[in-house]
Amino acid sequence: MIERTFDIPTPDGAMNTFSVRPDDGGPLPVVLMLMDAPGVREGLREICRRISLSGYCVLLPNLYYRTSRDFVCGPTRDHPDAEANRTRMSGLMKSISNAKVAADTGVILDRLPSMPDAKPGKIGLVGYCMSGAFVTAAAAKHPDHIACFASFYGTQLITDGTDSPHLMLSDITSEGYFAFAEQDIHVPLSDVAKFEKLLAAAPFPSRVETEMGTHHGYAFSDRGSLHEAAREKHYERMLALYRRHIG
Repeated sequence: MIERTFDIPTPDGAMNTFSVRPDDGGPLPVVLMLMDAPGVREGLREICRRISLSGYCVLLPNLYYRTSRDFVCGPTRDHPDAEANRTRMSGLMKSISNAKVAADTGVILDRLPSMPDAKPGKIGLVGYCMSGAFVTAAAAKHPDHIACFASFYGTQLITDGTDSPHLMLSDITSEGYFAFAEQDIHVPLSDVAKFEKLLAAAPFPSRVETEMGTHHGYAFSDRGSLHEAAREKHYERMLALYRRHIG
């Protein structure tokens, strides 16, 4: 595997970005992973490597770059620093938005033609937790460049805000996959049902699945909720989506 970290200039600063690709072949189809709230860390890079092994150039930008280049949240429960860690993470989450991340995605899309590892054409997206909303918004804002997207236990998909992802569904043209945990305090099953009903009326192809016996974060090896079978299924569904749309 070939890994590197580089900066992508944006109007708001330098967006430090991790990339990984197999050590042979190329240029390769691009998958853009949008991070969850605890920040860019080894647990996410681990997922990037697994995706890359199937023949993709995977990019993982630090979405908090406007405020911090190296934030990684410590324990958020059962630890003396848990409350302080949650407070700092919450502040960083509030510093970004669907609009800002969609704009950052646009900057990355503009950069891809100058990246020798990146195959020309549409890309795939994947997001977890808070970035389930981000990949949905990005797919709506950049329909000519996004071939497909996957959201795992995505939060804030339906909000009272004018920038709520559920209000953007009519602008999406790419296939979307949404997976949720059965037991998730951030996304109760009643919210999943509401979102699934909205998707059924949306103009793009989509699929929704709820992983029984799982909790929020089930695909992560480092957040205390790992479910091995559900993690493997998440790779199967995601990679099948990419094979259909970006090769």
